[in-house]
Amino acid sequence: MYLVGLDIGSTNIKAVVYDAELGKIIDIASHPTPTDHPQSDWSQHEIEQIWQTVVQCIREAVKGRPVSGLGVASLAEAGVPLDAAGKPLHPVIAWYDRRTDPQATWIENQIGIQELHAITGQRVSTSFTITKILWILQNHPEAAQRMVKWLGVPDYVLWRLTGEMTTDYSLASRTLLFDQSKLDWSDKMLNLAGIKREILPALHPGGTVIGQVTPAAAAETGLPVGLPCALGGHDHLVGSFAAGAHQSGSVMDSSGTAQALFLVTPSFHTSLTVAQRGFACYAYVLPGAFVVKGGMKAAGGGIEWVARQLAGLGANRADLPFAELEAAAREGVGKRVGPVWLPHLNGSGSPESDRYSRAAVVGMQMDQTSGDIFRGFLESMAFYMRYNLNTIQNLSKQKVEQVILVGGTTRLTLLSQLKADVLNLPVITPNLPEAVATGAALLAGLGIGAFHSPSEAVESLRYGATVFEPDPVRHNWYMPIYEQVYKPLYMTVRGLNHHLAAISGQA
Repeated sequence: MYLVGLDIGSTNIKAVVYDAELGKIIDIASHPTPTDHPQSDWSQHEIEQIWQTVVQCIREAVKGRPVSGLGVASLAEAGVPLDAAGKPLHPVIAWYDRRTDPQATWIENQIGIQELHAITGQRVSTSFTITKILWILQNHPEAAQRMVKWLGVPDYVLWRLTGEMTTDYSLASRTLLFDQSKLDWSDKMLNLAGIKREILPALHPGGTVIGQVTPAAAAETGLPVGLPCALGGHDHLVGSFAAGAHQSGSVMDSSGTAQALFLVTPSFHTSLTVAQRGFACYAYVLPGAFVVKGGMKAAGGGIEWVARQLAGLGANRADLPFAELEAAAREGVGKRVGPVWLPHLNGSGSPESDRYSRAAVVGMQMDQTSGDIFRGFLESMAFYMRYNLNTIQNLSKQKVEQVILVGGTTRLTLLSQLKADVLNLPVITPNLPEAVATGAALLAGLGIGAFHSPSEAVESLRYGATVFEPDPVRHNWYMPIYEQVYKPLYMTVRGLNHHLAAISGQA
């Protein structure tokens, strides 16, 4: 049995064909996500170009095979306004586009942080869908008057495939218009923004079959008429499902340029403290589950920046000596203390939730090498993760049972081992290519009844995993550094960093 999974990402759009009997991906097609920059600080997509890229990927991956189901996972927040004929009225504003800063500030001034989190599980950000709808309402009133529907990017793709307009709970959660307790659109947030409920799509949990491929879509894509199509969800969460982090108490650390930490939990957690510490809590891609989410913006990006400084400012990414730096860093593990980093190269992220925080390094000495400096930054990544997981456990009253690592930083095996040592937990790195698209295929399998449970779906995979066991000696070595240096470091330099932000005009 073949299942198709789509991954509509910010950088690339991918389609995979998953053979459920072999437990392997047997074909992949990938093309860049079409993106325009009409101004230097704007990023947007033409939705028809996205659809045509999806069509190309499906045709190249499926190749006429007798597929049984299709699922769609995607970037979140970005969407398109449609008129009564289904024609787009404005390009898709990319989730990371900052033109909606004024709208985010306005929302922040209209509703308190605690009330907002109690409804949506989120704090205000320019990325959320609500800010993009408001921007169009305020800047393109002619489009606003004609708008009868707003569809997220994956919702639009499923509509083109099936004729149905619907979305899943996890993607709805990233609109800032979704009530986590009711699992429905929030009247409070809709009224606040002046957005009509009827413009939003219907709601269902991930893995729900919402329609079948129409004759028109079949002619374009080469898919069979009547093929069942299922909701996937927010790409990070769909990838975590495929990686095995779908059970309560499972944590996934997804570290690429940025880092996202997800703890799967059976209930919605909200409080002023949860909000203030920078944690989101929202619906997972499986029914009856939520995630507590933290993270920071400079993880792999921070590691790359440190490597570039050590290699020389002129080095480009292809020339960065990661292997040499990692080898040099290993020499000091468990032997040399410091330097210790506060790794806030782009704000703190959780749990400090301090946009004005900056990186700091303490304990530098002249006898230290570039390997020591690099090792110190990798250690700070492990310390950061421990601090976050301890905070998440305390706030959610949920014990961490297993830790799964995915993303580009797993190529640095020293970092994975340091995380195991500092956490004093085994950490698992699945040997899984295209986790997001694979997760979408597995959700399609659940939707059509090919799998009887989420665990059965994940256990159908035949990729294996690498397990990093903690070393108790190294754990004992790192705990005094973590407790006595890393944990107090943020508050020690907080005032200085805020002064620097003010002096530079950022605060």
